[in-house]
Amino acid sequence: MAKGARRGGRVRDKWRDKQWLILDSPSSFGDFGGHHINYLPITDANTAVGRVVENTLYDIKKQDQADHKTKVFVEIEKVSEGVATTIFKGHEYGKEFLRSLVRRGSSMITHIHNYNTNDGHEFRVEVVTFSQRRINSSKKHELRRVIHELLSEKVPQWDLNNFIKQVTDDNSEFHRELLEKGRKIASLRHIGIKKTKLVSSNKSSIQRVNTQTEDTQTEDERVNTQTEDTQTEDTQTEDERVNTQTEDTQTEDERVNTQTEDEGTETLPVDKEQNTDST
Repeated sequence: MAKGARRGGRVRDKWRDKQWLILDSPSSFGDFGGHHINYLPITDANTAVGRVVENTLYDIKKQDQADHKTKVFVEIEKVSEGVATTIFKGHEYGKEFLRSLVRRGSSMITHIHNYNTNDGHEFRVEVVTFSQRRINSSKKHELRRVIHELLSEKVPQWDLNNFIKQVTDDNSEFHRELLEKGRKIASLRHIGIKKTKLVSSNKSSIQRVNTQTEDTQTEDERVNTQTEDTQTEDTQTEDERVNTQTEDTQTEDERVNTQTEDEGTETLPVDKEQNTDST
């Protein structure tokens, strides 16, 4: 029994307060972008911005059943009239598919590195390779070198749309070239891009620059306020010094006046004595 029912009050159903948000696929998927892919329950549209939602590649393309093995992560960028536009955050092999590739007596080689596209997006790319038989460390090193050289050559030539197309499709031209070069070194059973993750983009770099300029402005304002405070304190102390000097001069004048008055009062009795003597 719920706590509210035990106390005699009504239990509030939070699901009634939620509203359903329609998620659109990222426009960077080309022909498959801008379509409804999922529904998301939210309580407030403003708090939904920035959330990362997991989908499958089949939810976006709806063509091949084998795309269920690939998970695609999208981030909500903007919400308008119950529809959310998203951006591509990365993809990953499903755990079940990755577990099916593991075999006894074979080697698994991984390569992880960051690469930049020609439109200012930096991605962390992880490539996984499974061999038919166990291979030595020299061949593993050679495989990683070939993979790195190919990615360093191809990724800077791609924009975001082409990058997504090449890394998410196992039958793409890049995967075929990668498999062809890898098989010249060792007998491979599978090679593919296991995971990608968006590290930074041109938008985030602009925001960082703005925050840096704001920090410098606030620092300059602090310095200006400090200099103004020191100047006002110096002027105040200088005025106080002048005032004290004037007060000292005034007290000195008062002392002189009092001395003259005392001298005048002392001379009066002498005059009286002289007058009495003359009489």
